[in-house]
Amino acid sequence: MRRWVTTLLVSALTAFAATAALTAQSAEGGLIGTGAASGCDSAASHPFEVWGDRANYLLMPGGSFESGSPAWTLSKGAYVGPGNEPFQTERDNGSRSLYLPPGSTATSPTGCFKFGDWHARFFVRGVGLRGGRLEVDVVVRSLLGVLTVLDGGSVAPSGEWKPSPRIGMLLCNVTGLLGTKAVSLRFRAVNGAFQVDDVYLDPFKEW
Repeated sequence: MRRWVTTLLVSALTAFAATAALTAQSAEGGLIGTGAASGCDSAASHPFEVWGDRANYLLMPGGSFESGSPAWTLSKGAYVGPGNEPFQTERDNGSRSLYLPPGSTATSPTGCFKFGDWHARFFVRGVGLRGGRLEVDVVVRSLLGVLTVLDGGSVAPSGEWKPSPRIGMLLCNVTGLLGTKAVSLRFRAVNGAFQVDDVYLDPFKEW
């Protein structure tokens, strides 16, 4: 009986240690701190008001993809080319957007982040065949280079330009309590091609 209790206790402690290690690893980027962002837009706007979303949003660095904007990190065929979302939410007569062929990825420069930034949102449309999905990751990099990637969910856009659903950043706010000051957004094209424009972060300021 005593041996069985001892074995059970050891197993429980082992499972607890493994869970604690995974939890620490997922939060490590925040625990160590991230330093300042590469860019911070201070001009809040209401780009999704027409669609019933009255929240304020800030443009992510390079999020308009226009000439002179901070460059995103593009791989596996992703590129910035002609074509703009038709709603002109930036009111800058924009003419460019991000193209994501199947299997490609695009990662933004780091943008300012603080506790209370709950959502990201952007304009997107599917290009070519239907049935693909666009995966969105929230990327946190610590001062020591530790990379934490949080799942922001996926989008299955139609062939028309539309606002994306709100990309929840609640998990990132957990790390925000532990030192996160900057985040990047990463898009991954899965089984489809996509066009993305005007990528925003909700700084949790309402009218």
